[in-house]
Amino acid sequence: MGKLKELYSSKLINERVIELGRQISKDFYDLENPVIIGVMKGAVCFLTDLMRSLNTRDPWQLEFVRLSSYGSAKESSGVVQTPYLDLPNLYQRNILVVEDIIDSGRTAHFFLNYLSEQYNPNVLKIATFLNKPSRRVLELEPDYVGYTIDDLFVLGYGLDLVEKYREIPYLALYEE
Repeated sequence: MGKLKELYSSKLINERVIELGRQISKDFYDLENPVIIGVMKGAVCFLTDLMRSLNTRDPWQLEFVRLSSYGSAKESSGVVQTPYLDLPNLYQRNILVVEDIIDSGRTAHFFLNYLSEQYNPNVLKIATFLNKPSRRVLELEPDYVGYTIDDLFVLGYGLDLVEKYREIPYLALYEE
């Protein structure tokens, strides 16, 4: 069993999410019918906190997808799995995708391309709780970033190790 070492406290995370919410609210404030799409399961904590900090003229429509390039591994397999990719018609809508972490960029790249091709959105932006550019294999720059981290294996605040530790309210480094 590994050890957990706190990297970002729940207080720091909350402050950062509120800051991101202000930034996103400013960018989306006057846009009609905004849609927020959470990439499950890892983004659930970030998504719910972020949604509570948004302030726009039109209310947000909430959707979910389930995508993964990890399976039960610690590293991306290189293949994006789409166990749940059922969305309503979002043609020419203003879309914000919310991810837990972008490292290789495969999942985010796949999903942004999918949304562009299927729905031709007016606005398509992506927010990620964690950005890990040192692991990038596909060029992708998120629009909104909670934290940029080195090549570390982290848990908590929705991120897991084989479906465990998601409930931890802070972000922790996992050391074996």
